[in-house]
Amino acid sequence: MVEKLTKYCKYLLVILMVLNVLFLILGIANGKESVGTFMIFAYCMLGLAVVAILFAPIYGIIINPKSVKTIGIVIAIVAVVALVAWLFAKGSTLPAEYLESMNVTTGTEAFVDFFMVFTYIVVGGTIAAVIYSAVSKLINK
Repeated sequence: MVEKLTKYCKYLLVILMVLNVLFLILGIANGKESVGTFMIFAYCMLGLAVVAILFAPIYGIIINPKSVKTIGIVIAIVAVVALVAWLFAKGSTLPAEYLESMNVTTGTEAFVDFFMVFTYIVVGGTIAAVIYSAVSKLINK
């Protein structure tokens, strides 16, 4: 069962890559006239990505019910990182006149600030994990 699904996923991935290349070539050839088509294609690809994001963990739980614990731990870690990012986000640091001239609300600025801090924490954690992995491999040799 898993082998069949893996085979079908590979075929689907190849088809999607070919479609992406074709739309890129068509977009370059047609210029501004193909922007609407690109947007529709981008929405379709976004929809497929959302379906894949929702389907993969559910399928993983069905195949391996013990993975629920791991998924729960990952969700808890993401929630803690989001909470820390929310606590460290400064909110509005720019003058109100500047925000108004850019048509940006303070809420939008706070939202962007939160995601910037969240991204910094995730990237920092990823770099720390890579360094830890490399050092532990060197020590264990």
